[in-house]
Amino acid sequence: MKFLPKEVLEYPIKGRRLVGTVLGDNIPQKPSLLIYLRHLGCIFCRETVEDLRLISSEMRAFPPILFIYPDTPREGEEFFTRFWPEASAISDPNATLYEGLKIAEGNLIELAGPEVWVSALRALAKGNFYGAQGRNILRMPGAFLVLKDRILWSHTYRHIGDEPDWTKLPGCTPIPSDEYDPGILPA
Repeated sequence: MKFLPKEVLEYPIKGRRLVGTVLGDNIPQKPSLLIYLRHLGCIFCRETVEDLRLISSEMRAFPPILFIYPDTPREGEEFFTRFWPEASAISDPNATLYEGLKIAEGNLIELAGPEVWVSALRALAKGNFYGAQGRNILRMPGAFLVLKDRILWSHTYRHIGDEPDWTKLPGCTPIPSDEYDPGILPA
């Protein structure tokens, strides 16, 4: 089993809707998602936030989410106020938390290869668009299911538009909420 590095857990943070002064203070005592976004103008960043917002509102047992983004606190506040006002997010403009979990910069294929273009069409079809280019535009995204300091699952992105099936996280059975309507009529 892998663990979150001590330097990551104890890293001083700034952002929105946070409960403590270091990253570890903001990880609850149950499985939680740490989502490392690309720059906030990225179409795939917007798609990920929107997809997770919808899934977490529909599925009662979906884990809490903490976003990390490589832009300033002000830019993050503007972004999340628009796309998910209730989201908790950490600003990491120097990408220190990304480096701490070895989330590297992408190569040409990971950033602009054929699969990226196909993924961009998928994101556009969902109503997502590109925004203003942010910092660290070469940075890859990352996703980690953690339990305090333990990494239970991680998604290694093949390219910037690669997105896991969020409804199939290991150990997290998505239970529909009362408001969720899968379109099945009662018998």
